[in-house]
Amino acid sequence: MDQKRTISRGLTAVALVGAMALAACDFEVTNPGPVQDGNLNDQGAHQGIVNGGIRAVQAGLGAYGLLGGAITHDLMASGHTGSAGVRPEEEVAKLNDEYDGRGSWGHLHRGRWISQEALRRFADSESGVSDINSYAPAAHANFWAGIALRTLMENACSTVIDGGAASGKMDYAPLAIAHFTAANTIASAAGLSDLATAAIGARAAAKLYSGDHAGAKTDAATVAMSFKYTTKYSGDTGWGEYWYLPGHVASLGFQSMSAWGTPAHTHFLKTGDSRVAWGYDNGSREIPSGKTAAVRGQTHPPRPTWTLMIPMFYHLKTYAPRSAAGGRELRFFEPVQGDQRKLQLDLVDGHEMALIQAEAELQAGNLSAAMTHINSVRQAADIYAANLGDASVLDLTYHPAEGNDDACATCPDYMSTITRFDGSAGGKMPAVSASTVTEGWTALKFERYLELNLEGRRFGDRWRWRENSTPGDLDPLEYIPTELTTRYSVPADALNLCFPLPKAENDANANIPEGYKDWIG
Repeated sequence: MDQKRTISRGLTAVALVGAMALAACDFEVTNPGPVQDGNLNDQGAHQGIVNGGIRAVQAGLGAYGLLGGAITHDLMASGHTGSAGVRPEEEVAKLNDEYDGRGSWGHLHRGRWISQEALRRFADSESGVSDINSYAPAAHANFWAGIALRTLMENACSTVIDGGAASGKMDYAPLAIAHFTAANTIASAAGLSDLATAAIGARAAAKLYSGDHAGAKTDAATVAMSFKYTTKYSGDTGWGEYWYLPGHVASLGFQSMSAWGTPAHTHFLKTGDSRVAWGYDNGSREIPSGKTAAVRGQTHPPRPTWTLMIPMFYHLKTYAPRSAAGGRELRFFEPVQGDQRKLQLDLVDGHEMALIQAEAELQAGNLSAAMTHINSVRQAADIYAANLGDASVLDLTYHPAEGNDDACATCPDYMSTITRFDGSAGGKMPAVSASTVTEGWTALKFERYLELNLEGRRFGDRWRWRENSTPGDLDPLEYIPTELTTRYSVPADALNLCFPLPKAENDANANIPEGYKDWIG
C-alpha cells in the first residue's frame, strides 16, 4: 500500500469517527445553494454586485502602494519581510514574475471584471433598468472599473484582459478613460455630482499618464482645489476592509515602513511641511500612564538589507489621530488599529489636479504658468506647528538597538547637517521658484512626491518620467541608497519600475507565450 492511500484511509477513518461522535447532536444547517444567475439581473442585486467590485478593487490598491513605495522611497522598508512587509529583493527592485504585488494584480482584475459584468447585466433587457444612462449603480461600476484599470496602468508592466494576449501597459489607458467618461456622463444624469467630478479628475490623471497633456489639463481645470474623493473602506475590525498601509503594515506588530532615509525624512526636519510629517518613538521616554513597554515603538527586527534596525520614523499620514483635538502627535507610537483602519486613501483630489495642470504647462514650455499651479498647492500646505529642534517635541536620540548616543553606528548620516525647523508659529509653506523649465520640472516632481506620498501613485510617476526622458532632477533620497546598490549589485535608479506579469497569469493563459518576460534581471 502506498503512502498516499495510507493517508487517505486514515483521513477517512477520522472523518467517520467524527461523524459518529456528532450523530447525537443537531447541527443541521440549511444551505441555500448557489444564487441562480438570473437573480443577479434583479435590481435588488445590482448594488451588491457593484459593492463586490469596489471591494475587490480596494483590496488591490494596498500592496502596490507598499511595494512600489519601497522602491521609489515613499517609504523605507522596515520591520517584517513577510506578508505585511517588503522582501529584500523587492526593496532593491529585483523583481520577476513571482512578484505580483502580493495579489494586487488578481484583486484589481477581479474588481474590474465584476464592475464590467455588472454593466453588462444592467444593460440586459431582463434587468428592469429603464435607462442605464442615468442609472446610479452603472455610474459607480464604471468609475471603479476605471480605477482598477488606472491602477494597473500605473503599476503593472503588461496589459492582459480576460485571458487575452499580453501587450504593453499603456493599452490600459483607453479602457480606463472610456470608463471614466461613461461614469461622468451617467453620474451627471443621475445627480451624483461628486462622483461626476471624481470621474473627470480620475480621467485627467489617466490622460496625463497616456501622454494626452492637453486633455489632462482641460479635465483637471474643472476640479476645484478643495475637492477630494476617497476610498470607501469599511474600517471594520478583524478581517474587514482597510487601507493596507495604516491598517496593517504600520501596526505596532509589523512596523514595516519608516520615513527614515526618504525625502520625507529630511524635508520635514528642514521645513515642517505637514504633508510628510513623521514622529519617532525610540522607546527611551517615560511610558504613558496605564501602558507597558510592550505597547511602545521599536519592536521590529533588524532590516536584513541594512543589517541593522531601521529607525522607526512613523508617517503621520497613516497614523490615526492621537489627541483629543484630533491632531497627530509626534511623540509616541501607540497605534489603535481600529482607528487606523478607518483612514481612507485619496483617489482624486484638487491638489493633484493643480499639479496635472502644472505638468501640462511644463510640457508646453510655459514655466510661469506651471509655477503658479505648483505654488497654489505648496502654499496651501500647513506647516506643522512645532519646534522640531526641541527634544521634548521630537527626540531623535537613537534607540539602544540602533547605536549609541546620537549616531547609529552604521547608518548613513542624513541629519547632522540639517538645521531643524522651528515651526511653532505655524502658517503655510512658502512658495518655490524656478528660473528654467528644467528647474520647473524638478519642482513639479518633488511636489508630486509630497502630495501623493504613500498613495500608490509614485511608482507610475517614476516609470513614465524615465520612459519619456523627462527633464528635471529627483531628490537624491528617492534612489536606492549606495549601501544597498553595492550590496545587491543593482543601479541606484531601479531596474524595474513596474510589476511583471504574474507567473500564475502566464500559466493559466494559453495566449501568453511560456517565455514571456516583461522585467529586467
